[in-house]
Amino acid sequence: MNTPAIQAKKEGRQRSLSTRKALQIALKSLKVRLGRSLLVTGGIVLAIGFLTYILVTNALAGNVAVRGSAELIARLGREGVSVAADAADKRIETYWMIGLALLISFVGIMNAMLMSVTERFREIGTMKCLGALDSFIIKLFMLESTLQGIAGTLAGVAVGVVLSYAEAFFTYGAETWRLLPVTALLKMLGFCFAAGTLLTVGGAVYPARQAARMQPVDAMRSDV
Repeated sequence: MNTPAIQAKKEGRQRSLSTRKALQIALKSLKVRLGRSLLVTGGIVLAIGFLTYILVTNALAGNVAVRGSAELIARLGREGVSVAADAADKRIETYWMIGLALLISFVGIMNAMLMSVTERFREIGTMKCLGALDSFIIKLFMLESTLQGIAGTLAGVAVGVVLSYAEAFFTYGAETWRLLPVTALLKMLGFCFAAGTLLTVGGAVYPARQAARMQPVDAMRSDV
């Protein structure tokens, strides 16, 4: 049988489709399916924006007692704003809110990616008939997901920081800018960026594997 030869030929074709080529195809696919792409990206923006807002707001509030001036602390006391450290139950509640937001976003991303696979049955079947291996199909979907994750995460982090600092400015005034050290802020933003990117990539793993396992004949025969 010529099975090894056929497999080697397919692998050669797969090698010719480099990551650069896969990236070009992924960018074109995102442009063609702009509505679906914006849906996935919007979910990431909301989730990471909420995560960033919660982390930065809590950090600003927690640093008032340490870095805030006596005048600020006195004013907040008169206004009934507590400057004490958050209670344990409040921190737990915050963590639950963050976890729930991330979970909802993860499920939404996975659902959107599965719908993308369904809409692209014929496209996937055509690529596999032309010699694309499963690894290339997975790479294509993962690249699309990563691009959306990076864009959505950057936008979400920006939105979260702007909202948290705008709210803090009305509460703490000009002292807002020195309540949170730059190094601490950068660590939070780095965590939020990593969480958003991993969230998107993780949500695309199952849909990408489903697309890669699709039989070319079944995909080409589908009327979806």
